[in-house]
Amino acid sequence: MHEVFKRNLGYKIVSLLLAILFWLWVTNTSTGSSVSLDGDQTLTIPLVTQNVPANSVVMTKLPSVRVRLQGTNPSVNVKDLFAYVDLSGAKPGEHNFAIKMDAIPGIQIMELNPQNITLNIDTVQEKMLPVQASVSGTPAEGKEVGNLIIKPSVVNVRGPGSVLAALDKVVVNVNIAGVSDSFAKSLPVLFRDKKGDLIFNPDPNIEIMNATPNSVDVVVPILPKGSASKTIPIKVTSKGDPAAGMSLRSLQVVPDRVQVWGTTDALKNIDVLDLGTVDLTGLTEDKSIQISGGKVSLPNGITFGPGTNFTVVASIGKSAQSKTISGVPVTVKNVPSDLVLDQSPGSVDVTVEGLPEVLNTLTASQISLWVDANGQTAGIHSDVKPYWQLPSGVQMVSVPNVSYSLKGK
Repeated sequence: MHEVFKRNLGYKIVSLLLAILFWLWVTNTSTGSSVSLDGDQTLTIPLVTQNVPANSVVMTKLPSVRVRLQGTNPSVNVKDLFAYVDLSGAKPGEHNFAIKMDAIPGIQIMELNPQNITLNIDTVQEKMLPVQASVSGTPAEGKEVGNLIIKPSVVNVRGPGSVLAALDKVVVNVNIAGVSDSFAKSLPVLFRDKKGDLIFNPDPNIEIMNATPNSVDVVVPILPKGSASKTIPIKVTSKGDPAAGMSLRSLQVVPDRVQVWGTTDALKNIDVLDLGTVDLTGLTEDKSIQISGGKVSLPNGITFGPGTNFTVVASIGKSAQSKTISGVPVTVKNVPSDLVLDQSPGSVDVTVEGLPEVLNTLTASQISLWVDANGQTAGIHSDVKPYWQLPSGVQMVSVPNVSYSLKGK
């Protein structure tokens, strides 16, 4: 056993020493250098801000700070040291602030350079801005780019008020170099000033501007040269009846118009895009029906942008009902100047029809009934059909004829 231990002993000792040195190197690398002073030491440390007021942003890039320390504290990691500016209660504008550094046990802070800094503080605001495309490159030979579709076309931008004041749009960069087919792509929103130059943060480590959403979908139609475009309405029809007691309130298409491309002759023959028929049989509530643009039949020579999709919204509600409203007064209008009303038509009961939510709140005071006495003579006027005025969404089903009389003054 002793001989085995002595075998290659030199190599074993060297290996052990290398292992110890490697362990010390790894430990030192993972924990970072520590400050252990036997005199003065000058370091460069980062400067940060603390207690930034709500809805405020620092517009000045923060420099590094040189600090001279004296003392000993082997537990301090240099990477943990920093100087700071306390912005408690700071107001918008340019202001001078003291640069501070927290006390370190066993170490004396001899010098900070700089000791003060002027910071520009701005107020964070929001602004709705349109999205515009910045197109670069040339498509493949014989092709041209059509009108781009951007969804959404407006985004909410949040950032410093001074920057937003000079911002009238956001942009997306679209490269069409060598492209031969239409395409759709999600692209990030970029901020450019009115000169078209990109807006950069004073401090690249701090995000001072953002958009919601921060990316948009862009449809880029690549068409044969000489193509024309046309915006046409969209049509959809329905079949089948909703469940008993229910009815179709409305049938809408989103979007309700679409831009199509083609030759001039082909565009002359299309005035509306028919999406076909949707089945409403047995529906008891609203339903949204998605229709992929790839499944829509287009005439020869006609195309629309890639990624174009449609949503058909069928609004379903209770069917119209009838209701009898009692005691609706009937007035007499346009009585001749030499006559007066002798006997009033009184009040009648009428039957109206409408949606339940409308009829539930309908009262006699909301219904106007009258007869026209213009050109009439003195005497009894019987079996006269009244005129009426009803609230929106209400139709007259039946109203009885009335009688009234006039006499001379």
